[in-house]
Order: sequence, then C-alpha cells, then structure tokens
Amino acid sequence: MATFGERMRELMAERGLSYRKLATKVHCDDGYLSRIARDVKTPSPQLARAVDSALGAGGRLAALRPDGEVRSLDPKDWEEDEADMERRTLLQALAALGVPPSPVSEALQNIRVSIDRTFGGSEDGHIDEWNEIVAEYGHLYVLTPPRRLLLDLAGDLVTVQQITRRKKREDARRNRAHRTSAPWSRVAAGLSALMAKTLCNLGRPREARDWWGTAQSAADASGDTDLALWIAGERLVHGLYERRPAAILLAKADKILEPVSKVPSRGLLHVRTVRAQLLALSGDADEATTELELCGEMFGKLPSSITSDVCSIAGWAEDRLRYTQAWVYAHLGERDQLDDAVAHAHRIAAAEDRRIRAQLGLLQAFGHVRAGNAGEGVRLAQVVYSRQPVEHRTTMVTSLADQVLEAVPLQHRGEQVVIDYRELLADSGRKAIT
Repeated sequence: MATFGERMRELMAERGLSYRKLATKVHCDDGYLSRIARDVKTPSPQLARAVDSALGAGGRLAALRPDGEVRSLDPKDWEEDEADMERRTLLQALAALGVPPSPVSEALQNIRVSIDRTFGGSEDGHIDEWNEIVAEYGHLYVLTPPRRLLLDLAGDLVTVQQITRRKKREDARRNRAHRTSAPWSRVAAGLSALMAKTLCNLGRPREARDWWGTAQSAADASGDTDLALWIAGERLVHGLYERRPAAILLAKADKILEPVSKVPSRGLLHVRTVRAQLLALSGDADEATTELELCGEMFGKLPSSITSDVCSIAGWAEDRLRYTQAWVYAHLGERDQLDDAVAHAHRIAAAEDRRIRAQLGLLQAFGHVRAGNAGEGVRLAQVVYSRQPVEHRTTMVTSLADQVLEAVPLQHRGEQVVIDYRELLADSGRKAIT
C-alpha cells in the first residue's frame, strides 16, 4: 500500500504541479511539502486535507495519513516544525485578509537572506530600514483609508515576525541564548500600535484590544519609556471615542502616571492630555482646566523636533494641544474659548489631514449645541460630516457626529435641521469603512 508521500508525488506528477505551485494553493512552505512527499515529515490533519483537496484526491490521499506521528527527540527538529506550522498559519491569515502570498516575493526574500549570510550580513543590518518603515506609516496613517492600511500593516507584521523567527533559529543553531533585541521590539511595538489604531478606526475594538496588549508588551520589552507611554495614551484616546466609561479610563490614566518620571516627553504629555479630556467629560471643570494648564507648560518644554511635526502621528505638534483644549471647552460649554482653540488648531493642522479637521468641526458643533445653540451646532455638524469622504469616516469621526445629535435638547429634536442630520447619520454613518 502506498504511503501518503508516495501517493502525493504521484498525484503531483499527474497534475503537473511543482512543490512551489502546490505550496501557494495550501499556504505552506514548498520545502516542508517536499519533506512530506518523501515521508520525512507527517502532515497535520488540516494540512493533509488541504493537500488532498488541492490535488483533487477526494479524501483518498488524506486517508493515507498515519494516525500517529513519531517525532524526533532533537529540540532543533521541534523548532523547525513549529516554525513551519507558524508560517502556514500566518500565510493563511494573510490570505483571509486578501493579501495572497507571492511566490516571487518569497523566492526573492530567500535569495536575499542567503546572500546576507554568505557575506556575513544579518537581519540586524536592516533595522534602520524598518525604523524608516514605521516612520512612514506614521505619515500614511493620516492619509490612507484604514482598510487599505490594515492590509499593508498585516503584511509587514508577518515579515517582522519571520525575521525574528529566523534570528531565533540562527541563535539555536549556534547554541546562543535568544533574546529579541530592543530595536526589533520597538519596530514590533510601533507596527502593532498602528494595527490597533487602524482596527479601532474600522470599528473593531475587540480585535484591537489584543493588538494593544501586543504593542504594550513589545514597547516595555524595548525599554523605550516614551514609546510605552505614547501607546498607553493612544489606547486611552481610542477608549474615549469608543465610549468606554470615563471613570474606568481616568483610573487607568492615573495608574499609568503614578510611577512615571515628571520629565517632559511626548508620551507623558499624551497621557496627560487624555486625562484632561476625561476630567472634562466627567464634569470636573476645575481639575480639567488645571490639567490643561500643566499640559501647556509641558508642551513648551518639548524639543522642536517633536512639536514641529504636524504631518505624522509620531510627532506632537501644537494642533494636538489645541485639539485637547477644544475638547475640554466643548464639554464645559465654554463657547468662546472653544472657537478660539478650533481656529488655532485649523491654522496649524496639516492641510491633508481630513480626519482631524472633521473632528475639530464636529467638536465645535457639539460645543455650540451644549452652549445652547442647537440649530447652529447641528447645521455645522451636517456640513462637516456630509463633506467627509466615506473612507475617512472613522470611529473617531462617527463617534463625535453621534455626540452632536445626542447633545440636542429634547425640545429641539423635532426641528427639520435635526431630523435631516439624524437621517444623514442613519444613511451613511455605519457603512463607511468596514
């Protein structure tokens, strides 16, 4: 009776399929398939069924898979099997997202790695390039529709995972203790945080929650306190727009700040500005105003390399401080101060940043409604929201748009302008970017 591997080779010959072509069909490494075909490796039940289906065997090939699997006692073999299984899982995940693996790209990557090894190079030699990639994403995040950004991030995160996996295997071959370096941890933290933010923008907070955890762990492992604080602040910001309880988020902010040095930094300022927003949301006007003043003082102590960058989420320019002021004054009903903060933010913010400009307009509309000008505020919100491109109606934008409607007093909800705005949100608000 033929073995699984023997029958697999026969079917591949009959159908004119190479290992590489079969690998693209079952999302598996062609080298691993070769070992299965030679009966060196036993496929998992899932992979056996996938190969059976790809070869049109009608279940007869999968039935030849041995019930048990004798595994090598060599830990290096276990590591190799684990890496192959993990790679298959990652490739299947990319395919499910609509990012099919490219055999040409994989072949070129294998050639590059081989040449690096030949000439004494290593993956660490490419860390500067990956830092640049993370920095570029900081700009792309502002401009690119979230759905498209998610696919690019997924592909790069898989690449980074494979790089760190190869480093681990190389260390094992050389009997060295493996530890992911701080630079690679920073790259992983940056990309993971961007993935979390993108998922939040797509209205998928459950999936984002795990990515926030991954980003925070990687940032902590890197030893970069500023990055870790920035990620913690970003998570609080998105929680704010997802309408999580303000008391819980405020307690988290206080816990984050408790052990932290008071030395001004981008990350520390980020957490403190979110705290000011949460205090205003909770109705604590005095505390919110005091926190705003502290944030203004801290902003003045940051280096210009951070405060001059208005085009990337990696910077912390004055428009962010003004946005925080607008949020606080909108929730406190301080119309004049709100309008002044919004005007300042518009003058500073990047012209191409559609989302921040829409959010500023909606905050202003919300503040006007809170200040007693319901009709005026709703008309402003209607103009801002209707002009926002559908692909950029993120969770932050739609959350603010909803809050404008919710702030309208009961006696004004029957007015035509409010009815029209409600219909606008109902017709287009949830179809935006999913």
